[in-house]
Amino acid sequence: MNFATSDAASDTSASSGDSDELNDRVIPLLVGEFGVLAEDGEEERLLFESDGAYFQDVAILGVIHLTTHRITFHASLLSTRPDLLSHSQVIKSGPVLVHRSGLHRKRRLWMELYHDMLCTFPDSTDEGRVRPLFAMLLSNVKEVKPLDPASPKSVKVVFRTKWGTKNGHVEYDTHESAASWRRELTTALHNLRQSRNTLFKDEDSGEGSQSGVRISIPLHRVESFESRTWGNFANVVTFSLTAPGGTSESSSIADVQYTSQPSEPNETIRDLKDRGYRAESHRNSITAKERRVKTPATLDSSDQVVVDFGELAIMNMEEAKPETGAQQGSESRDPAEVARRKFALPEGDDLWHARAAVGRFTISVGYIVVTPRFVCFWSKGFISDTQLRFHVHDINSAHQPEEKRKCDGVFHRMVLEIKGHKDIMFTFRSEELRDDAMKRINAAAKEAKAKMASKRASLSPVPDSVATLVASSAMAATAPLASSPQPATPTSSTAPSATEQLASVSRILERSATRIIPTELLAHLPRPINIPADKQLHVQKQHFVCLTIGSRGDIQPYIALCLGLKKEGHEVTIVTHEEYKAWVEGFGIQHRTAGGDPGALMKLSVEHKMFSPQFFKESLGNFRKWLDELLVDSYDQVKAAGATVLIESPSAMAGVHIAEALNIPYFRAFTMPWSRTAEYPHAFISPPDFVAGSFNFSTYVLFDNVFWRATAPQINPWRKKHLGLPSTDLEHLAQTKIPFLYNFSQNVVPKPLDWSDTTIITGYWFLDNPDLGWKPSQSLQDFIAKARADGKPLVYIGFGSIVVENPKAMTRSIVKAVLKSDVRAILNKGWSARMASSNDNEPEVEIPPEVYEVDKIPHDWLFPQIDAALHHGGAGTTGASLRAGIPTLIKPWFGDQFFWAARVQKLGAGLRVPSLSSSDLAHALTKATSDRVIREKAQAVGEKVRSENGVATAIQSLYMYLHRAGIRPEHKRSKSSATSAVTSQQQQQQHPQEKQVGGRQPNEYSFLEVACDAITPSAKHRPVHGFSFDSK
Repeated sequence: MNFATSDAASDTSASSGDSDELNDRVIPLLVGEFGVLAEDGEEERLLFESDGAYFQDVAILGVIHLTTHRITFHASLLSTRPDLLSHSQVIKSGPVLVHRSGLHRKRRLWMELYHDMLCTFPDSTDEGRVRPLFAMLLSNVKEVKPLDPASPKSVKVVFRTKWGTKNGHVEYDTHESAASWRRELTTALHNLRQSRNTLFKDEDSGEGSQSGVRISIPLHRVESFESRTWGNFANVVTFSLTAPGGTSESSSIADVQYTSQPSEPNETIRDLKDRGYRAESHRNSITAKERRVKTPATLDSSDQVVVDFGELAIMNMEEAKPETGAQQGSESRDPAEVARRKFALPEGDDLWHARAAVGRFTISVGYIVVTPRFVCFWSKGFISDTQLRFHVHDINSAHQPEEKRKCDGVFHRMVLEIKGHKDIMFTFRSEELRDDAMKRINAAAKEAKAKMASKRASLSPVPDSVATLVASSAMAATAPLASSPQPATPTSSTAPSATEQLASVSRILERSATRIIPTELLAHLPRPINIPADKQLHVQKQHFVCLTIGSRGDIQPYIALCLGLKKEGHEVTIVTHEEYKAWVEGFGIQHRTAGGDPGALMKLSVEHKMFSPQFFKESLGNFRKWLDELLVDSYDQVKAAGATVLIESPSAMAGVHIAEALNIPYFRAFTMPWSRTAEYPHAFISPPDFVAGSFNFSTYVLFDNVFWRATAPQINPWRKKHLGLPSTDLEHLAQTKIPFLYNFSQNVVPKPLDWSDTTIITGYWFLDNPDLGWKPSQSLQDFIAKARADGKPLVYIGFGSIVVENPKAMTRSIVKAVLKSDVRAILNKGWSARMASSNDNEPEVEIPPEVYEVDKIPHDWLFPQIDAALHHGGAGTTGASLRAGIPTLIKPWFGDQFFWAARVQKLGAGLRVPSLSSSDLAHALTKATSDRVIREKAQAVGEKVRSENGVATAIQSLYMYLHRAGIRPEHKRSKSSATSAVTSQQQQQQHPQEKQVGGRQPNEYSFLEVACDAITPSAKHRPVHGFSFDSK
């Protein structure tokens, strides 16, 4: 049976066979579930059915039914998994400005939200993230205050300590980020409380809560209601209910029935008044006749308001008790209590501590703490404390050091071997303490790894299980559904409950996939908890156009992003070189041509270091014509494509001006750092070694100014002639405020604290199977199998799109290095001879059996099967080798390749190769295939990179900042542009409810104020509780 959507609710008064059939199906289920409300001679009829949602700080998607006698809400649930695998334990992370009490100055820190705690760190590096500055258990959070329109970028939290309650105040860079953090924090609190909630069951009757959420409100209990529109998206209705005796009871109901806790049926439930339904068109259905009042003597169970949240049990959730482990009063000096407070260690976890010292040359004396989840250390210092915290699943072992010292008879040492970190030396006063520490740490690490392995083995293929669920459901959807988490398991093998029949999981997933959310609402909308967490909320269909130039590695990430956007229902186009047309269109993505010959661009890059000051000084003059054509072609193609959103690699140079002319949202995306920071230098001006501070920041300022000075003489005339815009400069372009997506990993390039929230590191945009129709040859597979059988390390050597002057000499050096290092190599020459001027008379290099030559080979297929990769350090190839968890050797040639070589070496996951001499290559290959530390660190980085979903994060970020990306600074425009802007503003004033995808809004926070007014109905700014659905 087809159910009507919320846009077209079923009116059962119509003489429709479908309506009668729906009525005959729904009414018996409601009567059987909640009891008879109709009196003798009356008939209860279904007025309409609609998709809706109950929302508090979280949302529950379900189905609303309005009859002549009651309003009901049903929702099926998905099981939750708050204790995820280790690499997924961080729910949200990012920089934050912490407001500190007293005379303490504000401090910008790195914050991470876990499933059970909130922590701040000095920075986002691996070294910084093992030194927590503040840690708080979420069970100690008393309240997350609503967003304040007067301070829209701040989130305020009230939390408990053993000295009473305290207020926490943090500030973000944008109001979207603040709303997103608040939403994730409240969702984490909800999930934590849900995991701790005890499911009540009546042992005598053997009956318990039915599966899912169900609410029933008899209409005669409705005293009054108020309807309002929320964000021009949904109607929210506030109910005022009467008590059984007929008195008005708008803030609490005394006789709410809780089937999940039948032993306490008279428990008072606050805030039940905030319920909603689509009332405007059915206001007359609540008549005086239906507002009849029953006295307590005539009240029966069918007259009760039923609120059953099943496993969620939100409404009967008491505030979690603080887990400080100490009574309120003076500060405890007990090391165990201090450790619990400093590291937010739960009271229920076993805790062992001992006096110890850490360090090899500079010693800090303090306490080592071991729990089932963490190994911690802290010590007091004159200037600052030392605090370390490691997850036990990141610990390889705790053992005695191999080298002996004269002091070993007095001090007893222990080495803590940690994945991805240098070994840490601990010293104990007694051998017994040292041995006890090693025993406990090794046992905890072994147990944690066993649990992780068990979880991995128990996780069945989710898409198949969801598909099975849908196929078995009477309301199955035909569209493919998202993955985790799993649907809730019915409590018995009996017939499906009313909730499962009226609001099945498949229906909720199907309808949520088609619901369109205004972009302005995304950050403020409560998170739905009964759809998979990785499902995207859908926005209005857009045409995303990606503008980029360069090599294949520059284009490939955009194909992956476009495939993700296309799956979301958007139209996508890539504007780039003609050479990639067939490749791009092979994935079903539209292609438009701009950028000329990529081979000529590559040759220029190698010879003169692309976009370096030397490039602008010596070579750009030869490419004035190329730049003119690039600018004209880019604008023409983006405009002809009908773009509504533009995403551009800044190396294409035209995007910000095109977006201004077309008045559309504009994002930048790139494979290397382009935004100013003091953490590391510009990728195109990388010194031999990383330095810190003002020098790094100055490289970005230098590059921006040189870049603009070199291109402005052509860009400004192009703006006037083709775009109808006046001349501009760096100040008016405001490039530092443009939302920027970086498609590399936070675990490879940690986000600097001086990057704003609109600068997002999404993770890599990997494109699996990039070579359409490629299959490995049998000889290649035999070569790999023979290398394994011979016990020889297998490596990949390739330099992508690089143009070299003498490819034969380079091949000869590579072959010599392979033989010297005794490895087996798969050699991918790629474009190595393209546009080169080598001596044709030079004899060909003889390829020995230890080397296998290929023309092209997909990295995603090969890299997981080999032991190391030697390449040029392109951003995409570097990401692929790091993803595979293999040591990465980089011989850089130009541009950002030097940056990636330095990053890989700093990570410890590989080496920078100084030259192509056979001795340097052989040394690098030998070390990469034999050094245990490099291999382990490469594996650790690979695990983290593989846990990310860069495309999904990028799409989520595009949605979040789509509205902001259309806001541009005030700029002096031509007469025609100014006229259109005035017209647009007048139209907005006449139609303030209409959504604007692009363009500048008169007040950046106008929607936020409206949204806050809608969700804070009282002077105390209390959040809405109730139903919501489309207002159409």
